[in-house]
Amino acid sequence: MFEGGSGLQAIVIIVCCALLIGTLVRALALRNASPQVRSQRWKSLGVWWVLLGALTAALLIGEIGLAILMYVAGLLALREFNQLYRRQSADASRLAWTVALLGLGHYASLVLVQTEWSLLAFPMFVWVAIGTVQVLHGASRGYLRATGGYCWASVLFFWGLSHIVALSSLPVASDSPESSWLAVGPMGWPLFVILLTQCDDIAQALIGRRFGRHKMIPSISPGKTWEGFAGGLVVTVFLSVVAVPWLTSLAVDYPFWRGLALAMGAGAIVSVVGFVGDVNMSALKREAGVKDSGNLLPGMGGMIDRIDSLTFTAPAIYYFALLFTFKPETV
Repeated sequence: MFEGGSGLQAIVIIVCCALLIGTLVRALALRNASPQVRSQRWKSLGVWWVLLGALTAALLIGEIGLAILMYVAGLLALREFNQLYRRQSADASRLAWTVALLGLGHYASLVLVQTEWSLLAFPMFVWVAIGTVQVLHGASRGYLRATGGYCWASVLFFWGLSHIVALSSLPVASDSPESSWLAVGPMGWPLFVILLTQCDDIAQALIGRRFGRHKMIPSISPGKTWEGFAGGLVVTVFLSVVAVPWLTSLAVDYPFWRGLALAMGAGAIVSVVGFVGDVNMSALKREAGVKDSGNLLPGMGGMIDRIDSLTFTAPAIYYFALLFTFKPETV
């Protein structure tokens, strides 16, 4: 039932300790803050603890646990998307149910059938299914907008996130006796992408607030600055170099310098592609006229706000890894 070696447990402990230190630092920093700011920051910190607990449980259970967690996250994101979109389309609820069922079938196929076509065929099923539902209901008014919008949502919230599960099929790092304490097992790849993506988001936000002067895309995401983006890129590349040998097999059997280049490349991809995912979701919220996608996560906004970068980084790293690792027999 439980996957991963002692290395996975060590990583969970390290992350918990880091979050505990962050909690203590925040407690000291908020001593003189206003009650409103203090309440918001403590709520967001509480959400981080809940998310860490859910992720830890999923990783320890293994592929099934990870699939359940990602599907639930996708459902919650779809719910928020539907709340934003139903103001503009009478077809919203019908299409949302269609996408939810397609997502369920997709994850069931990933876990139970475990063949490559599960990833390759999902976008095609989405296009056919959503188009068919629209035509059978005679929905011609706003057809392209509704069909395109929900195809976009299904590909991001379910297909994009499902690559977190697919990553667990990639070759794992060495489990030799002398490095058994580092043995993370098949959950190393998903953990690598999730940790780097979240660290990149945090680094870009913190560095941008402190040093940001030059706006990148003010009409879509006013808080994004070139300084924050550059700082997040440097931090993420550094963390990738540290984490790749521990969590992945990306640099296995390669000379040192080529392994280092691959690790740096993976970090750069997470940072750049994660930024693109973030601002894409920001564009969606700007069109809907809202700052946050919802209020599910106090102090953070909604689920879309939390998984925006991950919907892009997970598939990007999966296919990047396939270029430099053995092709997996299953996904």
